[in-house]
Amino acid sequence: MTLFRHPAPRALVVLAAALLPSPAPATVVVERVLIHVNSRIITQGAFDARFDQIIHEEGPPANAAKADEMKKKLLEELVNEALLEDRARDLDLITTDKEVEDQLKRLKEQNKVTTDEEFEKALASSGLTTDKLRDQFRRTLTLQRVVGREVNSKVDLSDDALRLVYEREKETWRIPEKAHLYEILISRSADVAGAGTAEKKAREAADALKGGTKFEVVVKEYSDGSTKNRGGDLGWVAKGELVSEIDRAVFALPVGAVSDPIATKFGWHLVKVVEKSPVTYKPFSEVKGDILKKEQESQFQKRLAEYLDKIKRDAVIRVTPEAAPYYTPPPPPPNLTLAQASAGGDTYGIQTGPATTERRDVGFEITPTFGWRFGGTTSTIADSYIDKISIPSSFSWGATIEYRLSRSLHLELLWSHQNTEMRADFTTPTVDVDRKLSHLNIDTFQIGGMWLSGDPSDNARLYLDLLIGASLLSPAPQYQSLLRISASVGGGIKYYFADHFGARLGIRWLPVYINSSGGTGYVCSPYYYGCYYLYATNYLSQGDAYTGVIFRF
Repeated sequence: MTLFRHPAPRALVVLAAALLPSPAPATVVVERVLIHVNSRIITQGAFDARFDQIIHEEGPPANAAKADEMKKKLLEELVNEALLEDRARDLDLITTDKEVEDQLKRLKEQNKVTTDEEFEKALASSGLTTDKLRDQFRRTLTLQRVVGREVNSKVDLSDDALRLVYEREKETWRIPEKAHLYEILISRSADVAGAGTAEKKAREAADALKGGTKFEVVVKEYSDGSTKNRGGDLGWVAKGELVSEIDRAVFALPVGAVSDPIATKFGWHLVKVVEKSPVTYKPFSEVKGDILKKEQESQFQKRLAEYLDKIKRDAVIRVTPEAAPYYTPPPPPPNLTLAQASAGGDTYGIQTGPATTERRDVGFEITPTFGWRFGGTTSTIADSYIDKISIPSSFSWGATIEYRLSRSLHLELLWSHQNTEMRADFTTPTVDVDRKLSHLNIDTFQIGGMWLSGDPSDNARLYLDLLIGASLLSPAPQYQSLLRISASVGGGIKYYFADHFGARLGIRWLPVYINSSGGTGYVCSPYYYGCYYLYATNYLSQGDAYTGVIFRF
């Protein structure tokens, strides 16, 4: 029994055959590298395994030229797969164990395999084991997921798009002009030794019709064609279906008219036009399925080629001398230096795309920030003179450090500093009185997560962040400082001008949980302020609008 007789498993096996290792020799052998694709490599063993698989399924090449062509095509496929695997890592696309097991189960059902022993025996005939097949399915499903997200999602198969194709290619669905015909045929077999008997009978029939004799009567008397028993009814014919002599005459006649005798190699014809149908087109609803099938394939192939071309240009590809005759990467960009192009030791020295593109997958971002902090209130419990103690709005500065956990999630550390003051808001307006009680430094230290839209290759990304930590309120030395739990919730946008440089613009809300309803920091002023609490409110609530320069590492 051949397990992989079904076309779908064959495609999956071919796509993932690079996972098959070469037979292990008794001694340890270092694999020869053929091509470096970013951080991945294509080895001689992987190439040989895939090449052997192709020969096993398609047969050996007819000649050396065909073998070279197969090797070039195979290396192109292996490079494409390596690029897609890199992209899967960037997008955090994975295949679960359940999905792999579902594929195995489906394969068994398709091939009517009922026992594990039978399944393993069938795999062995193809040079596979269950574990190898699992690895192949995992890799193939992951690559398919990348293509589905990056390519299929950009294929437009909406009704509007299909209608545009229908209108653009409308002649494809053209239904030509048709005519319902009756005929009188006097075949050339009626001729006697070239005496022109057939032509004579045709002209007699034409004269009878012109004299008013009914067409069906003339058919019975003169016609010897296959339609004689049907009264000469030839049925509906489309323009172009008949021999050219009859076709030209028929579609030039009006409805109800009878042609003059027409000579063909079959004999002499008199044709009557009973009805005509003008040129029409198959309706969109009738051909939509055909257009959809065609566009699915053509658009997918076009988009896939464009996508692979793009990620190839953005990749770092180095080819060894052994592989150089069979694979040539796209030319390097104009700004690539000689040192970059020759990187890689004994490699062939061809490199395409700036190495920085791959480094979009950076680990850290550091962003010094500068902003404007909106004020808040530290105390609402005072005396008969002071209504509350507030903090005026002022500049803020600080920095954030981010570590990438996945394509859309970063770990974020925040330090933010505000240099401001504590002011007394009096119960009644007071003129020419200094409201300042003390200067105040607010330092905030927090950690949390940041969610980002899109993926790391996008220039612009929206983000939301949620952090928690502590804030230290430090007034003048004679007053009590306060350390309390704080949080921040915010969002904004990042824009990357290059792989290691960008800008950030955002806004956040920073509540500090003072929880001092009973009052903390009791002060009595020897002047006119009386006695009051510096901190006597549940929350110090502030907002911060900020911007910063992003440095990526």
